[in-house]
Amino acid sequence: MTDTLGVEYAPASALPRLLVDPPWTRRTRASAEPIVLKGLKRPKTPAVESWPPGLRDAWLKTPHTFPKAYEPFPEEPDWAAMAERFRSGEMLSHPQGGSRRRDYYWLVMRGPDDLAEELLADERYYADWDSYVFVDPLKHFAARRGLAAHRLLLRAAKGHISCSASLVPFLDDATAQIVIGALGRVDEAARLWFTWHGADAAPFVVPDALRKPGPKRTKAEQGLMLIAREHGSGCVVDAARGYGEEAVAAIEALRTDPLDQYPDDLPEWDEETVGRLPRLLLRGRDRALPVKAVRHFVTMLLISTPQDPYPGCEQVIELCDPASLAEFASGLSVNDRGSGLWASQGVQYALRRLGDAGTAARLADRMVRWDNYYTWTFKGWTAVDVLMAIDMPADDRLRLLDRIARRGADAKHLRPRAQGRLNTAARDRGLTPEQLADLLVPDLGLDAEGSMTLDYGPRRFVVGFDEQLKPFVTDEDGKPRKALPKPGVKDDEKLAPLAHQRFADLRKEARAVAADQIKRLEKAMVAGRSWASEEFRSAFVRHPLMRHIARRLVWSAEGTAFRVAEDGTLADVHDDEHVLPQDARVTLPHPVLLGEDTVAAWASVFGDYEILQPFPQLGRPVHTLEDGERDAARLARFEGLTAHFGRFMGMTSRGWELGDKETGGFRRQINLITPDERHVMVAFEPGIRVLDPEEFAEQTIERVMLMTGRYSGKAHPFGALDPVTASEMLAELTRLTGPTA
Repeated sequence: MTDTLGVEYAPASALPRLLVDPPWTRRTRASAEPIVLKGLKRPKTPAVESWPPGLRDAWLKTPHTFPKAYEPFPEEPDWAAMAERFRSGEMLSHPQGGSRRRDYYWLVMRGPDDLAEELLADERYYADWDSYVFVDPLKHFAARRGLAAHRLLLRAAKGHISCSASLVPFLDDATAQIVIGALGRVDEAARLWFTWHGADAAPFVVPDALRKPGPKRTKAEQGLMLIAREHGSGCVVDAARGYGEEAVAAIEALRTDPLDQYPDDLPEWDEETVGRLPRLLLRGRDRALPVKAVRHFVTMLLISTPQDPYPGCEQVIELCDPASLAEFASGLSVNDRGSGLWASQGVQYALRRLGDAGTAARLADRMVRWDNYYTWTFKGWTAVDVLMAIDMPADDRLRLLDRIARRGADAKHLRPRAQGRLNTAARDRGLTPEQLADLLVPDLGLDAEGSMTLDYGPRRFVVGFDEQLKPFVTDEDGKPRKALPKPGVKDDEKLAPLAHQRFADLRKEARAVAADQIKRLEKAMVAGRSWASEEFRSAFVRHPLMRHIARRLVWSAEGTAFRVAEDGTLADVHDDEHVLPQDARVTLPHPVLLGEDTVAAWASVFGDYEILQPFPQLGRPVHTLEDGERDAARLARFEGLTAHFGRFMGMTSRGWELGDKETGGFRRQINLITPDERHVMVAFEPGIRVLDPEEFAEQTIERVMLMTGRYSGKAHPFGALDPVTASEMLAELTRLTGPTA
């Protein structure tokens, strides 16, 4: 085990027994037959109702699986007349679905209490609700009517086990029998029932835990262990005491102590693998956990799952330094092998429970590199859930998701999953995904001027940024340097190495951020995105990093173009101050919208100030439709031309999509869905063979056509496209068919 800190190992006497002598090292599995006690009679007490905090409200707000089937009545119905139709049996002649089930639902949920409770007691209609599709209505009944709905819920659960999810707040013998059977099938609800009712539930479970061996005994034992894990094994033993001392001895033999609950086959890592893990420091960081104790802790983690961790883990976590635990979790993830997953369940638990922002960043670094095959084969999409569970600032987590969504190698599984989480976060904040992305751009620790001072002690250096957000270094007096010097003998021995490393980290971070943000802004220009005045100032003018990009672009508001000057003020093409109205919408104008004269004037200004743009804006080629093309749904000038298949493939990095695989494994289309949802289709032959693209390297364009929507098949004149979309499309087709550079 690496010893980079030079910290001594803690003596065994300073460690809890769990780490020195864990249960599996001092107890062998009993080979005797399990104790069976017959004739134990469970309590026959009336059902009681007890709700976990927040569950009743959550159930009332649970949407229906099929909402149209439960649409409310437009007007308040005659509840008494409706109840009479059920009471008389008239509704039995109606089909089970449709109005019969809807009337039942709303009479229970909104009808007078006496009529609702009378209907709930009528067993003739119970068969209407014993299907997995009715779990949500049953939860609504439970939350609205409580014990009055209990008999219906029991009958439904006997008909279909999924309905047992509605029994969580109820406790009696009949409910216990159903919930025991639901373990492993409706597992989340069953576990909640055992852990919530705890000691009160144990007496109903003990008899089945001591019956003859079989599936029901196994599940009853699992239920008691869940209770013991949450409430202590003492309450389980106390429950057995009501059945006599023989039952107490039998229950004690089950090893319900949470620390005794471990599998027969313990997963263990060899000493060499454990030796590669980071040292695990105790709180105070003045002692380290001995190697043998670390192996025991690794075993505890490996027998855990995110849903069901080994209880002893918390004892060790309380003992150890949080930062050391976070680094340890990363080490576990890197060294994990052989589970068939990107990380075993135990390591996933460790990442969730022990990880911090650094752990999450290292995990995201790996996730970005995973391709489609790896993600699918090793279920890598579950890593997004792990990332979401790591304790860290919300915006830091969203930045990692944003990076995965934009730059992940797996565009089929991971990127959409990450983007979905971002969309949800944006919706929760009342923002669009792009507005959220603006807020997530990191400042990288820069000051208000968008620079950073690196302190070497006797020397200081200032970091600035060029048009591509590449950092450069100057002396304090502004004199440029080719590179940041290495710390010298006269520099502060602590400050200088830290400053030098900070610059190395800054270069790496800025490179990643710049690639994403420059690409995002170019897309915003093409899509015609706009920002409110204050959004623009916050996201670009005042942002320490983005201000470097903003100063190198032309912006526009209310028909007037302007730039961001070095001091953060705004200036027009004549270098006069530009006042941005508070209610203005700011855009990044495409040159086709600026016009030739305005583009030329701004190009002159940027030339005078030696401003280089981060992507082509003023120098961007402008294309327009030719005579006759505006009214046509085909672009004949490109049809019949040839291009190498690689050029078609390259278009996918600029928003185009290859068509679906056709007969023989060929792709014969490349498509563009415009911002207003129109569909540009370029059809070519003989097509790109998926398994061997080089087989037909040259492709001939057969058709370039515009349709009203994705695969609508309805032709549309190209003149319907806005000028920017038309220019960008024509530029792409010109690039596709132009001469090779």
